Amino acid sequence: MAASKVLIIDDEVNIAHFVGDFLEENGFVVGMVHTGREGLKAAMEQFPDVILLDVDLPDINGYAVCSAMRQKNALRNKPILMLTSLNDQQNELAGLKAGADDYLTKPINTSRLLARINTAIHRNIRELDANPLTHLPGNASIFQEIERRLKNNAAFSVIYADLNDFKAFNDVYGFFRGDQAIKLAAQCITFCVESHVKQGLSFVGHVGGDDFVAVVHADEAEAVCKDIIARFDSMIPQLYDEKDQQRGYIEGKSRQGQSVRYSFVSIALVIVNSTERKFQHPGEISSLSSELKTWAKSFGKSAYVTDRRKPQ
Repeated sequence: MAASKVLIIDDEVNIAHFVGDFLEENGFVVGMVHTGREGLKAAMEQFPDVILLDVDLPDINGYAVCSAMRQKNALRNKPILMLTSLNDQQNELAGLKAGADDYLTKPINTSRLLARINTAIHRNIRELDANPLTHLPGNASIFQEIERRLKNNAAFSVIYADLNDFKAFNDVYGFFRGDQAIKLAAQCITFCVESHVKQGLSFVGHVGGDDFVAVVHADEAEAVCKDIIARFDSMIPQLYDEKDQQRGYIEGKSRQGQSVRYSFVSIALVIVNSTERKFQHPGEISSLSSELKTWAKSFGKSAYVTDRRKPQ
């Protein structure tokens, strides 16, 4: 993953270089300017991941620079951390009203600065990446989470989830009911992951459409999948009209235009274990899951499979 870029806008050259050297030692790419006008220009040209903006600049004060940045489409969502030697609530509120995300006082505590920068960057990725329907993290966050666990050599499992016969359900009932089915799947997966996972932190993401990803401890994956299936299968019939609930199927059209009976939407789950083989990249896990997904969907009901190639 490419190093994150930080733009420092501070007229105190010694402090700017001190902070810049510290951040470079911690793996960041650093840009540096010393006036407000230079800062606006550099922010548009460099497109940094986070901006450190001093309040007391020689030409334009930091609050005005921050406000101007928030009026630029390219900078509207960029994390801005304001720096000042002033330590009172009034100045902090002024920074936040100008559109700053955070506020740090000088002298700079480097450990705190590093933590605030990392938090701001990760929060921004999550917010911009979140799926608008389920509000779960999207592809960039999923990739980042799996990559982080691979780097830490953690024993984890990735659960890939996909809905069976969802297109037929969507065709018969329409997109609004289809969105309800997707949100139901998200709720079931999230609830079961959070209620079951005891060892370490869990993660649930939404790839898009009816595809989801969960990352859990390796020892907990199968129990999570069993709970997801039980919960989803018990709740999905509630989204069908009463007459369809009673007969247990809906009637739709095949790609060839023929009338077909479709069972209730079910959920196909794939477990890929980091303990089964040595993965170097999140893409390798995704590729293996794609191979297994066809198998998981072949049972005609909710089911899960693992990369040990034994259907459960």
